Amino acid sequence: MLICKQTLYSKLNFRDNTVDGLNTQLISTLILPPAGPLLIGLVGLLLWGTSFGRKLVVFSLLLQILLSLPITGELIFSTLQQHPPLSRHQIQNNQAQAIVVLGGGRYREAPEYGSDTASLRLLSRLRYAANIARETGLQVIPSGGKPGGRGDTEAEISAKILLQDYGIPVRYMDKRSRNTWENARNIAQLIDRLDIKKIILITDAAHMPRAADAFRRHGVQLIPAPINFEYHLQGERPNYERFIPSMTAAMNNSMGLHELLGLFWYSLK
Repeated sequence: MLICKQTLYSKLNFRDNTVDGLNTQLISTLILPPAGPLLIGLVGLLLWGTSFGRKLVVFSLLLQILLSLPITGELIFSTLQQHPPLSRHQIQNNQAQAIVVLGGGRYREAPEYGSDTASLRLLSRLRYAANIARETGLQVIPSGGKPGGRGDTEAEISAKILLQDYGIPVRYMDKRSRNTWENARNIAQLIDRLDIKKIILITDAAHMPRAADAFRRHGVQLIPAPINFEYHLQGERPNYERFIPSMTAAMNNSMGLHELLGLFWYSLK
């Protein structure tokens, strides 16, 4: 139950690092599931006495079912997960000078630790960053502020975990970023001061297209190192399960739609 709760928390906090401003976050929340389809259904109930209102209720129900199907997630993530995982050869033979790992949400006020710590999503990114750092000897630069405005920054939490759990000291970090665009801007400024020309960028596979685009638009040369691939083992799932609604699929689909919305939003910048 705790793992399920933490996974849900991690997926929801994925949004902490990927939204530009409170207004955009509010709009995103209202548009994306579950709020979006529910609002459509609510409007339909208010207009129940009309044919249009009843059609809205049916549409909202069908939309909610569609956005809870694993096959919907497969389609969404096949579009988003454009970058393949790094091979051992790519890790060992690259021209990067640093590893940048983006924040992925906090586990707030963790009772077992007595303070904020990394979400499961962020922890998986840090583990991968430590793995690459050991193979390459490159320094790790965590990036992430505190979008909620409370507690330690995600970069500080990341630096503490990298040192205590993986024995990797952190010399530089970005503690100001509240979203992906600021990650890119602040890291670009930092590595320019450090005369770093190329980085390995670690974030989730579905988030990588938007993150890589933002970094490149800020003049950063990078090697994408995606992690946390969704729906990469389709052959192990019976076909009928792809058409059965599930909570996991609903969360994944919401996250995937959030990324698609984010790509559109960043294209307007």
